[in-house]
Amino acid sequence: MEQEQPMEQEQPMNPVDPRPIPDALSHRQLTALLQAAALEQPPVVSDTPPLTMELAEWSRQTQLLLQQMAQEGESIGTSRSDQQVMALGSFRTHLLLGLQALREAQH
Repeated sequence: MEQEQPMEQEQPMNPVDPRPIPDALSHRQLTALLQAAALEQPPVVSDTPPLTMELAEWSRQTQLLLQQMAQEGESIGTSRSDQQVMALGSFRTHLLLGLQALREAQH
């Protein structure tokens, strides 16, 4: 007598989609799948180059930071050492140069 081989379970090809791929489909099943696929929204394809949104957000946040630093004015140095004030000035300069470089890169 031959031993029965255990049936192999169908494994999903896509780990995100747990549905297994069937060995066969009836016409009715295929029609139902095609109708369901027609109702699905197509994936959003972005025409924007990579990092565009991130760079725009960085620019916005940097401008806000520079505005806050400007609003503090001379009081920014009241609770800081001379070295800290110089470092903040250098930091401000680097932020301004970064914004200028970004504007040039976008044109």
